[in-house]
Amino acid sequence: MMMTQVETVVRYGNGYVYDEEEYMLQEEEWDRDMLLDPAWEKQQRKTFTAWCNSHLRKAGTQIENIEEDFRNGLKLMLLLEVISGERLPKPDRGKMRFHKIANVNKALEFITSKGVKLVSIGAEEIVDGNVKMTLGMIWTIILRFAIQDISVEETSAKEGLLLWCQRKTAPYRNVNVQNFHISWKDGLAFCALIHRHRPDLLDYSKLNKDDPLGNLNLAFDIAEKHLDIPKMLDAEDIINTPKPDERAIMTYVSCFYHAFAGAEQAETAANRICKVLGVNQENEKLMEEYERLASELLEWIRRTTPWLENRTAEKTMAEMQRKLEDFRDYRRMHKPPKVQEKCQLEISFNTLQTKLRISNRPAFMPSEGKMDIASAWQGLEQAEKGYEEWLLTEIRRLERLDHLAEKFRQKATTHEAWATGKEQILSQKDYETASLTEIRALLRKHEGFESDLAAHQDRVEQIAAIAQELNELDYHDVAAVNQRCQAICDLWDQLGTLTQKRREALEADGERQAIVGIHNEVQKISQSYSIKASSVNPYSTITMEELLTKWEKIKKLVPQRDSSLQEEVAHQHSHERLRRQFAAQANLIGPWIQARMEEIGRCSLTLGGALEDQMTQLKQCEHIIVAYKPNIDKLEADHQLIQESLVFDNKHTNYTMEIETQILTRDAKGISQQQMNEFRSSFNHFDRKKNGAMETDDFRACLISMGYDLGEVEFARIMLLVDSSASGVVSFQSFIDFMTRETADTDTADQVVASFRILATDKATACQCNHVCCLFSELDYHDVAAVNQRCQAICDLWDQLGTLTQKRREALERTEKLLDTIDQLFLEFAKRMAPFNNWMEGAMEDLQDMFIVHTIEEVQSLIAAHEQFKATLPEADGERQAIVGIHNEVQKISQSYSIKASSVNPYSTITMEELLTKWEKIKKLVPQRDSSLQEEVAHQHSHERLRRQFAAQANLIGPWIQARMEEIGRCSLTLGGALEDQMTQLKQCEHIIVAYKPNIDKLEADHQLIQESLVFDNKHTNYTMEIETQILTRDAKGISQQQMNEFRSSFNHFDRKKNGAMETDDFRACLISMGYDLGEVEFARIMLLVDSSASGVVSFQSFIDFMTRETADTDTADQRSEGEKVRVGDDLILVSVSSERYLIHTIETLLLVAFQMWMH
Repeated sequence: MMMTQVETVVRYGNGYVYDEEEYMLQEEEWDRDMLLDPAWEKQQRKTFTAWCNSHLRKAGTQIENIEEDFRNGLKLMLLLEVISGERLPKPDRGKMRFHKIANVNKALEFITSKGVKLVSIGAEEIVDGNVKMTLGMIWTIILRFAIQDISVEETSAKEGLLLWCQRKTAPYRNVNVQNFHISWKDGLAFCALIHRHRPDLLDYSKLNKDDPLGNLNLAFDIAEKHLDIPKMLDAEDIINTPKPDERAIMTYVSCFYHAFAGAEQAETAANRICKVLGVNQENEKLMEEYERLASELLEWIRRTTPWLENRTAEKTMAEMQRKLEDFRDYRRMHKPPKVQEKCQLEISFNTLQTKLRISNRPAFMPSEGKMDIASAWQGLEQAEKGYEEWLLTEIRRLERLDHLAEKFRQKATTHEAWATGKEQILSQKDYETASLTEIRALLRKHEGFESDLAAHQDRVEQIAAIAQELNELDYHDVAAVNQRCQAICDLWDQLGTLTQKRREALEADGERQAIVGIHNEVQKISQSYSIKASSVNPYSTITMEELLTKWEKIKKLVPQRDSSLQEEVAHQHSHERLRRQFAAQANLIGPWIQARMEEIGRCSLTLGGALEDQMTQLKQCEHIIVAYKPNIDKLEADHQLIQESLVFDNKHTNYTMEIETQILTRDAKGISQQQMNEFRSSFNHFDRKKNGAMETDDFRACLISMGYDLGEVEFARIMLLVDSSASGVVSFQSFIDFMTRETADTDTADQVVASFRILATDKATACQCNHVCCLFSELDYHDVAAVNQRCQAICDLWDQLGTLTQKRREALERTEKLLDTIDQLFLEFAKRMAPFNNWMEGAMEDLQDMFIVHTIEEVQSLIAAHEQFKATLPEADGERQAIVGIHNEVQKISQSYSIKASSVNPYSTITMEELLTKWEKIKKLVPQRDSSLQEEVAHQHSHERLRRQFAAQANLIGPWIQARMEEIGRCSLTLGGALEDQMTQLKQCEHIIVAYKPNIDKLEADHQLIQESLVFDNKHTNYTMEIETQILTRDAKGISQQQMNEFRSSFNHFDRKKNGAMETDDFRACLISMGYDLGEVEFARIMLLVDSSASGVVSFQSFIDFMTRETADTDTADQRSEGEKVRVGDDLILVSVSSERYLIHTIETLLLVAFQMWMH
């Protein structure tokens, strides 16, 4: 029998070197001793076959005869692929001997590549079905892939497997595993292994050492049924063989080892972490708890952050107040428990890392994403800060908006109430039937209205300014504001226009009335004194009848002009629609035509081949053009409409329907461009129907307007020229032809215009006044006394009538002067009342206006402005008294002279009662404003006290917390001596923190008051109640703070894009700067470590992990032994916080770890 020798050298992570050659030399001796033992060969064939099938079935196949089924090498290669998880070279599929040898050689080469030295095993022996060589090869595979990697407490391979069996079966009676042959014959060792790991599968207490067959079959059946271990041995073969085959037993037992490998490794890790208190289970629990809490916290952060990042502004203050209340609830109720969870997470993490480090175990690395808590929390804090600032800004903006909107509504309502009916009043034509005296009264009343209008100019400007600010602040109902403001401005402009027009109309009608009055005065004098005056004014050629006729004509022409202008607007809108309609199509069709022209040009250049092909190509172009022709026809129809409407220009397009040529008739006809424009303008004006043709009367009027003196004969001659067909219309072309001929001729004597002379004849009127003096002779009349008496009565009455006439004239003149004085006083009252009333309304608005302040300085500025306003009150009161004095003067004149003057001022709509009412309201509002300002001062002083109170405590507590943090840091570095002393020292720190806690509670209460008072800024301190936590994992990784700082500095320096990742070239430069001598192979190896996904970038975490491995020392056996001692001070995890609550948790964590190690 040929011998098989396997030489394998394996180096394990603990530094132990195991030489497999020594073991294989022993195997040679065993083979030599049992060379002819058929029992061993039978056991090996059965065991190795079952072992191979346990792996081959994963690939969906199996073997029946181990020496026959591996001869072609196919299943051998498949077996190696299954157990190694690697791909072998593609096998040869031929059935010839050399194909089989090639496949077996590929398998043997793969085994050799795994560090196994095959001696005396060739492919030919396997192909020839050499049983011994085949079994030797399978044993080599089993040894390499199933037994070699077994490692138990610094022993490996066979010794490791034997030690594992001894440890697992040690507690069981009647079991003493010393080897892999005799110790297993009674079957109890197999049952003990199963019971140790799966006590639910069998009851070891019921087993009998004297029933080896039953024990073995029980173990084999349970293993096959419940542990997925195939039955590799026969109980009878083991019992009937003095010394069972060791390789078969080892192979079968290794299956138990691998079946229980997961549990074994967990148990080993648990024993290493904490052999006394079951630290492994506790650590696992802490890990699971950390994972669970981290997942819940991250999920909460992921849900909360979008809410905090949502900057959708609400439209009303009430809705924003609800958002603020929700934010307060978040701060008061939702966030604090999560802060506690975060602190607890950090404590759990630090506790777990400390325990793992004490047990010399690798640091705990949470699953992917669970280490992002710090960055996620930082993002939450940033979003929260931004949300708070946004809330404050939005609330202030909405406060300002509500204030401005209310102010806008008040001012707009006041102005609209004032403007109501003003447009109708200004549009009245009452002056048309008024007398000269009434016209003068209307003018004075209009002057009063103009004063009132000027006084409201400032109000309209304020309304427009408020509307503009509402637009800039994005008011939610800004459309309605703009609409209302526009309506007010439009009405204001309309009132201004109507006011100017009414003044002009009143002045014009007043002038007309004055002229008519002069004429009537002449008539009155002539009639009163029976003077036969001339009916013709010798100083004017214009008669009264002409004046009245022209005035009436002007009154009729004004509405006609309005109507014609509106018709022209509609006409021009129609032209504009035609222009746009034509341009829209032309701008599409023009490029299309150009494209087709270019296409046809290219087609003509590239035509070739058969004539039929050329025809087909041209036909396609033709079909495209014919299909597009309706668009051209539509464009021509639109152009026809434009031409008929005499629209000659179109700014919306550069395209026309002309075809490259245009006859410039103006040059051919010898007329200038200016003349052509004048002719076109005249034609369009008299073309009333806008159909491109003038009717006969319109043509006559056009010629007259151009200076032609037409008689019937002359006009008939011209009509023969321009309308030879007697159609009754004159086209534009005929008109242009006629005007061209007319303007081309030179002037003749007949075309000279005669001058008119103005003749004025003076007619003298002789007035003779004959004084008839009747002389009565005294007659001796018998009733002369009665005659004298009656004559005397008549004379006395005549004298009395003369005296009364004089007195009445004086009384009338005096009353006229008094009424004129009253009228002037009314006008003065109106002129002064309008601006004063406007001032009072503005003052009432300002005094009732709400104010939005956030600091004492802002309130003080409002108080200063209010004091300035109060300083103007005496001057305002003087103006009020002056206006009241004017009113009283009117009353005094009316009463003194018993004049029944009108109680209503015709020049003002504001009464004396309104003035007094508004003034009294202002007098009441002033002290109310004083009171509200003082209340706000007290309110802001209260806020300032809260700020100072919080700042005073925060400026003490902040440094105190920092000092405690530094003290705990120093404490963690200087702990030594007995554990009781360390416990005492840490307890003292805890007592100090607990004793200080009421100060923190008081600070939190003050902070709550500040939040409820909507105080968001505090210039007296930089401290807030926000909790910012950061886990410094540098100690967990075993590197110093200085090293961590150096690594971070280097990373930041070479992170050129500042995105938290270095590119490959930057990472190489960073390593070179830190002293690494890199070759391509070494750098490629490092890149595999730091960038396993081949993304091309190195993250900060990967960089720190690499540098940690590079700088951390490898623990030796002595260091691990020393690590079992108490090392709390060396393994303290520093946590940077700004909350005393977290300090207490840190102390409690340290105390817990110290207590556990003291128990150990």
